Amino acid sequence: MTQEALSHQVLAQGGGGAGVPIRELLLILFVAAVVTYLITGLVRVIACRFGAVAVPRDRDVHEQPTPRLGGTGMYVGILAAMLFATQLPALTRGFEYTRDIPAALVSGFVIVLVGIVDDRWGLDALTKFVGQVTAAGILVVMGVSWFIIYMPFGAGETVVLDQLQAGLLTIAVAVVLINAMNFVDGLDGLAAGLGLIAATAICLFSVGLLHDQGGDVSAYPPAMLAAALAGACLGFLPHNFQPARIFMGDSGSMLIGLMLA
Repeated sequence: MTQEALSHQVLAQGGGGAGVPIRELLLILFVAAVVTYLITGLVRVIACRFGAVAVPRDRDVHEQPTPRLGGTGMYVGILAAMLFATQLPALTRGFEYTRDIPAALVSGFVIVLVGIVDDRWGLDALTKFVGQVTAAGILVVMGVSWFIIYMPFGAGETVVLDQLQAGLLTIAVAVVLINAMNFVDGLDGLAAGLGLIAATAICLFSVGLLHDQGGDVSAYPPAMLAAALAGACLGFLPHNFQPARIFMGDSGSMLIGLMLA
């Protein structure tokens, strides 16, 4: 939960909720899926001309050179969905009280750029790690941090972190998830499928919070971003089923990990 969302949570609890915007979240998912599906075809052509192509190796599943950079299309889909969301009155609370969504989009742009460079020219582990920390640090600088930790055991207590602790934890969680998704991106459709499942679960959990807490403003951004991420993964999957016509590359796997953080 961000500091801004924490300070404004009382607005939702004391002033009545705006309801659970199920239809609007489904529209976000739909827009992200359609835009990602359409843009990915164009990205495939650009990747081939740009030279961002995975040449088959002995241990690879694919037998033909396959373009990368699919994550670029996924980011465009998420961006389009968020721009569409700004036009939906039921979702304005997700933009009014927090900077979570702009922070996620800026950070996502940085991680996609790092992924594009890695997909085309290759980056050493240290340079890639610095890029990941930079993207995660942007979240912290723009006010997105884990200030509250809900303990899953015992009496269900919460731990409130100070600004430094929250910033370090946020960066650590983001970098771990970025590399986790990057690690599992080895089979056609695997990373996108896992991203779809995880994003859907986060969206449903956030919807539950919206319902139970009467429109808590802190639950709007994760619900909206998760819906957009689920849509982007869904729109990318048809291009990535075996045999894949395009890989999401590091630009896609790292984007999924960052958004899940």
